[in-house]
Amino acid sequence: MYQLFIGIIIAMGVGGYFYYTDTQNELTELRSLAAAYESKFAIQEQTINTMEERFETQSNAMLEMSQRNQEIIAERDRYLDVFRRHDLGKLAAAKPGLIEPRVNNATKDVFDSLEADSNFNSSPSP
Repeated sequence: MYQLFIGIIIAMGVGGYFYYTDTQNELTELRSLAAAYESKFAIQEQTINTMEERFETQSNAMLEMSQRNQEIIAERDRYLDVFRRHDLGKLAAAKPGLIEPRVNNATKDVFDSLEADSNFNSSPSP
């Protein structure tokens, strides 16, 4: 009878040892997995914050561009209104000395502006 109890105790000891070592290995694996997930979540949170900052910057830039576009449209409308109110062909025929220098100066300004813009955007050749 004692042998049976000793056998049961030894079997329980061996079973407990294997259960303990298996549980410790599983805990170690789960701890490393939890650390990996924490690192992954930290990186994701940092990425989300960066994306939110960029979105805010882009939104502000779009708002500024929209406002500038509205200003340009208002300026265009103002110029078109001037042309609607005046018959430049009739005025040029009646007073060419008055209109010709203004048209020539304005044309020169436009061409100079186009040249400056094209030089600014082009890269210098090596």
